[in-house]
Amino acid sequence: MKLSQGPLLSLFDGSDGTPLQQRLFDRLRGAIVNGAIRPGERLPSTRTLAADLGVSRNTVVAAVDRLTSEGYLEARIGSGTFVCRTLPDDAMAPAVRLAPNNTARVPQAAAPKPAVPVPAAGAELLPFEPCTPAYDQFDIDTWRRLLAKRWRDAGGLLLGNDTSGGWTALRRVLAGHLQTSRGIACDPEQILILPDRRSGLEFVATLLLTAGDTVWLEEPGCPLQALTFAHRGYNVAHVPVDADGIDPERGARLAPDARLALVTPGWQYPTGGTMPLRRRMAVLAWARRSGAWLLEDDRDGGYRYTGRPLPALQGLDENERVLHLGALDNTLVPALRLSWLVVPSSLVSAAQNLRARMGMHVPLPEQMAVHDFLVEGHYASHMRRTRRLYAERQQALLFAAERHWSGAIAVDAASSGLHLVGRVSPSVGVDDATLSALAAQARIALPAISACRRGPGIAGDPGAVVLGYAAFTPERLARAAERLAGVIDKARSTQTHRLVQPRRLVPAE
Repeated sequence: MKLSQGPLLSLFDGSDGTPLQQRLFDRLRGAIVNGAIRPGERLPSTRTLAADLGVSRNTVVAAVDRLTSEGYLEARIGSGTFVCRTLPDDAMAPAVRLAPNNTARVPQAAAPKPAVPVPAAGAELLPFEPCTPAYDQFDIDTWRRLLAKRWRDAGGLLLGNDTSGGWTALRRVLAGHLQTSRGIACDPEQILILPDRRSGLEFVATLLLTAGDTVWLEEPGCPLQALTFAHRGYNVAHVPVDADGIDPERGARLAPDARLALVTPGWQYPTGGTMPLRRRMAVLAWARRSGAWLLEDDRDGGYRYTGRPLPALQGLDENERVLHLGALDNTLVPALRLSWLVVPSSLVSAAQNLRARMGMHVPLPEQMAVHDFLVEGHYASHMRRTRRLYAERQQALLFAAERHWSGAIAVDAASSGLHLVGRVSPSVGVDDATLSALAAQARIALPAISACRRGPGIAGDPGAVVLGYAAFTPERLARAAERLAGVIDKARSTQTHRLVQPRRLVPAE
């Protein structure tokens, strides 16, 4: 097969200034996704491709290397380069298929872009801040281009509020994306576009609850969730979580009449951990028996480093009791506040009416830019790239923890999420809250898990701390780990000093 006469025929047509290397990458990727180049098929050598296309070999090598790093091609020593028989998880999603003439720009993995500057008014990001993605990995140039185009074309109705649940084209694309990436089965009409994650929590509370209703919250749990539900006249039952997540049996004993349970099966904050299938089915069975609703807050569930992402709770629900909340703040950057809520079909009409009454609109040009970001493949590329990067950064943190905190803070690897949990040893001499306060003096963000509890912890247990790693380079993680080791040494020496009582002097007779 001579690619220059088939999938790459339009390589030089209709150029809009996009670099040739990018156009070659786009055409090859589109041909693989659309089946023009079949799984298992061998590509011509880079030298042959360069000669056929009349471009430099370096251009071809760079495009092929990117496709290999992103999981579309595989190099076999002594045999050549072949199309992978199993494409990346989201390659076939309707949201990320590339048309033959697509000129989407994706940053090169081999040449990291400079860090996105943090505005002077923004809060400084300190290690080990959790729930924070890597700002410098966000393709801000592409986002600016897409957003500018949509605002440039905006006029008339686009300057007003959207209708129904949000822009129809975005909801349609999200339905395909969620089906492929999270196993969520829904029609576009079931998706509501909302301003941010907190808006989603407040919206669900208003939609489903009245004053006096009981809500299950995870214990310990996300402070944002507790803050949202604590002051709205609801009875909040803090249900303990174990290694498998929220325990519905304990919840049923604490508050059997709960109307809503808020769960994070993908990756629990702050304790870490993914809810296994048996516990997911138990939570769904409780909701079915009790007639309650489940709100699935999908925080970091898309970041899974071993195997495919687990299906969302909504995808296992056969009784339409689950509402699924997702957002862009943890996967792209916090500045993108757009979120989405998937509601059961029985709630669609009421949810759309409530959204209009609460004024929870998102500017249409921004919805359109998110749509374009998905359709042109930028989001899928970002997720693939950052999964690899965050897995490497997690390993860097584990290495630094073993080197600097051995015997003081025990840290285990995790299969998902953007943070690890560090269990504080009694040998440190202080509890997690005190260690967190001491770390803050050394300009280290070290949230204490005890701060996320509403009840007392286990007697004699010094607790644990949350260690975010995604936003920091291995070098910065190593420096922060060394600095925290100094904090730990200081805590130990202070405690030892307190334990050594001064000798009592006996006056001479």
